[in-house]
Amino acid sequence: MSAKTAEKGRTVAAALLVTPDGRYLMQLRDDVPRILLPGHWACFGGAIEPGETPEAAMRRELAEEIEFRARELAAFTEMQVRFPVDPPRWDHMHFFAVPILASDIDRMVLHEGQGKALFTPEALAAESRVAPWDLAAVLMHARRRALFPR
Repeated sequence: MSAKTAEKGRTVAAALLVTPDGRYLMQLRDDVPRILLPGHWACFGGAIEPGETPEAAMRRELAEEIEFRARELAAFTEMQVRFPVDPPRWDHMHFFAVPILASDIDRMVLHEGQGKALFTPEALAAESRVAPWDLAAVLMHARRRALFPR
């Protein structure tokens, strides 16, 4: 058995909630010590349940966390992250691009986390407390045309 298969992990869905002007809606995680990265800015999302598709999980998480029903979701990227915690853990992350409007944000009701805010990619990168894998996905999405020209 490889070290990777011996380490437990989760499969998660995360939303790149992006406005037409290129800002990203982020969640300020709860500030409790029992969770990973308390008090950090991160994407909305969470664990994919057994038998659930990543897209279904993304829709469920958005409904649970902010009462948002996404009109459209587009798979954007996936990544695996090995967290240097004790014991080590691998997470497989599915990131979805989810277009939102100001009117959507006005109707959102926050049920998880301390708050939410819009960030330009540059402002998010300047934050000292941001989930680095989520920041990487935001920067990849924001710069996708230059990074991945067709």
